Amino acid sequence: MLLDELLNGFPRERFLQEHYLRRPFTGASSAERLQRLGTWDTIDFLVEETACDMLLARQGVPYPGGRPTTARQARELFAQGYTLALRQPDQHHPELAQLARAFSAELHGRINLHVYCTPAGHHGFGWHCDPEEVFILQTVGRKEYLLRENTLHPVPLPESVPSGALAAQEKTPVETHTLGAGDFIYIPGGHWHMARAPEEALSISIGLMPPTPLDILDGVRAALASNPAWRRRLPSLGRASTLDDPGKLALLRTLMAELGSELQRQLAEPGFPLRFLAQTARFYLRSTGIRGDGR
Repeated sequence: MLLDELLNGFPRERFLQEHYLRRPFTGASSAERLQRLGTWDTIDFLVEETACDMLLARQGVPYPGGRPTTARQARELFAQGYTLALRQPDQHHPELAQLARAFSAELHGRINLHVYCTPAGHHGFGWHCDPEEVFILQTVGRKEYLLRENTLHPVPLPESVPSGALAAQEKTPVETHTLGAGDFIYIPGGHWHMARAPEEALSISIGLMPPTPLDILDGVRAALASNPAWRRRLPSLGRASTLDDPGKLALLRTLMAELGSELQRQLAEPGFPLRFLAQTARFYLRSTGIRGDGR
């Protein structure tokens, strides 16, 4: 199991109970086998041979130009201090796709994988947080990760990630973790973090978004949507309505009570947990891996 390999003897049960979803964890030399996936050869291939999306930034400021299309252009921007962030390269690279699937299968979540190239003495992005559980494999060079707990907007959703400006108001202590080639770090979802590179550094970041209770609610909604009774339209509730305001509120209370009862019935249905588990696992795995790259 890949997680066991990264934990390198640290008990998986203890990691899941004490660290996963809770607090950071670092592992020394436990990602050495995977270093070959995050090299300049991989970067050159993704830049020149695929349509892999790329974001460039220097000291927190995005690059105003277009995506480089040759390895030479990418290296020139890198030499100017720009961090290269290749986004979802698993859709274009078979071994990165395999890595993404392994994380998805073992921890059950949707994968958002990036490859980062950071020039010496620079950082690409300032303080920020991610909604995903982030596993970073350092493949080349050395990098310092600054972390602090997020008490201002913990456990964000993908659609409601707070801006980095909020991190400046945080009062929690800052931890510094230094990673060398072959090391890895786990950063819990929502934790504020930023990275800086004292020397040229390449890394693979695997963001994993586990399901939330809201996803269970979405599953029930999908089941209800197959029934015409729950797709029916409500009567006019605007100014032209024949109902007065108390009548409108009474109608809505009745419908909400009916909906609450139906939600309880759906959630209590014995087969629903197994269907939810199977459907989400299939969805997560389908969302990783190689697709057409548009070239």
